[in-house]
Amino acid sequence: MKSLTFPTWTFTVLLVLACSCQKDKLEISNSLDRLNWSDKNYTVLNQLIDDYGIGGKYYDQNKAPYVVLDWDQTCSHFDVKEALMRYQLTHLRFKITMDQFKDNLLKDNINGATQLSEVFQNVRLADINRDLINDYNFLYDNFILSNGPMALAEIQATPQYNDFRVKIAFLFEGYCASPAIGADYGYSWLLYLFAGFTTNEVKAIANEAISYELSNTLSKQTWESPAGFQTNAGNLRYSYKTGLRVLPEMQNLISTFKDHGIDAFIVSANFKPVIEAFSGIGAFGYNLPAEKVIAMELATTPDGKILPEYKAGWIKTQRQGKVDAINKVIKEGLGRNWDPLFSAGDSDGDYEMSTSFPDMKLTLIWNRVQGGDIGKLCIQAVDESSDTNPRYILQGRNENTGVVRPFSESILFGKTEPQLLYK
Repeated sequence: MKSLTFPTWTFTVLLVLACSCQKDKLEISNSLDRLNWSDKNYTVLNQLIDDYGIGGKYYDQNKAPYVVLDWDQTCSHFDVKEALMRYQLTHLRFKITMDQFKDNLLKDNINGATQLSEVFQNVRLADINRDLINDYNFLYDNFILSNGPMALAEIQATPQYNDFRVKIAFLFEGYCASPAIGADYGYSWLLYLFAGFTTNEVKAIANEAISYELSNTLSKQTWESPAGFQTNAGNLRYSYKTGLRVLPEMQNLISTFKDHGIDAFIVSANFKPVIEAFSGIGAFGYNLPAEKVIAMELATTPDGKILPEYKAGWIKTQRQGKVDAINKVIKEGLGRNWDPLFSAGDSDGDYEMSTSFPDMKLTLIWNRVQGGDIGKLCIQAVDESSDTNPRYILQGRNENTGVVRPFSESILFGKTEPQLLYK
């Protein structure tokens, strides 16, 4: 048989094509920027995107995939809800009337509870409420009211100002930490402080607060009630962490999902306009349109003023409420009646969203070294760390710097040694 021969250029073409195919394959399998993902998580996330994104072996254009992401401590470092609360308190950015404040925000009995938990000194609600009413009336008359006689620097020097900001923050944390009251009540209660504003005004304040905190140091500070100021609840203290940071890893993950035909939705227990301000197109690098944000909503007047009450018929997007909101907005409202492909979260508030969908393929947990329900998923992630197709993955960061670590272990705020699991 006569042997076949090919021109030299034929082998050159074949070699170029082979290299090109290999290069394309390599680019596809490394869709994400490397950044500081752990080796394991980088591989698993890329595989998920390659398999289920456009062109992937499991992609179905009739059932286009989508993912659901928590916001605070998941897409950003630290909590914008709490940062905005402190900014609002520090600058006294309020429009809620004295009557609304007294009648709508301050209850002496909540779900049968008349005091905060022992961790919060068993403070009686009636006592701290009376102090807050007295403080707010003074602040409203002297500064918050448009023709108030005092400048900000003057009002900030008063004992009423310092007592007020400590006790609002203390009460919020106390609500969330008291089992009989809980975060479901506390999270929505905090939003009622926006009463009187329009949603656009809230977005403007949120932009100010976010910009300020992104440039602020990451540190721990304490507010204290003024010494010698006679009150019913006595002197209280509130400690908090300053600063916010964006997470380039999450910004790139959202962008990569989008490039591969995978829609990303934020599902947050924060106020929708606040998340829209942080995550919006052209804002702080996340570039998500407002319709991709599912979060808390408040009632408004016909002319758009926020009321100190929750929006009738809308779900509180906390714990099981996140699942209910996904079902209502995405599955029913958008007709995408299939489960999310992926979720990301950091706390017990994300547990149901990460465990309730049978067809969800992967959950990313930001490691805050916590126990509780989220701690169970962290343990499972560690147990699956050698699996090629894990259900949960755990990602660490350094809370002192706001920078992601290329490991599953995190360095908690104020600590120097990395930790993997809650003990």
